[in-house]
Amino acid sequence: MTTSEKVLCRLCGGGYLDSQIKKTTAEYKGVQKELEVMYSVCRACGSEQAAANQLRTNKRVMIQFKKTVDGLLTGKEVREIRERLQLSQTDAARVFGGGPVAFSKYESDDVAQSEAMDKMIRLAGDLPSAFDYLVLRSGINHKPSGNQRQAV
Repeated sequence: MTTSEKVLCRLCGGGYLDSQIKKTTAEYKGVQKELEVMYSVCRACGSEQAAANQLRTNKRVMIQFKKTVDGLLTGKEVREIRERLQLSQTDAARVFGGGPVAFSKYESDDVAQSEAMDKMIRLAGDLPSAFDYLVLRSGINHKPSGNQRQAV
């Protein structure tokens, strides 16, 4: 739901919903951080509710926070490494495993990659020979890198 959409309240049916963003404190493994969450407020009855797209956005914000606390690459960092390695999301899944849409989910912060997957992505990004080995084992057609990569 965008702010320009007119959506009726599902609870009272008499008012339109206004999208809102507020900061809330989240805690994970003893670490606290203020996160921005999305929701809607009914103009008529004042009820607070969240549409599916708002819930999805809120979930992604929380997963990104958890990844950071757990020392995992964020979705943005996973995408940066994959693009530097010149892999599509489909080929990245073939090289690293995780399923056909795994990298789409990692990169959008829909799910957190395992610690082992995180280490393998970092290793491939840091060591061209390790990446070349994984590509060879995957059977995809990809030129050997030979490029130096930055550590993430």
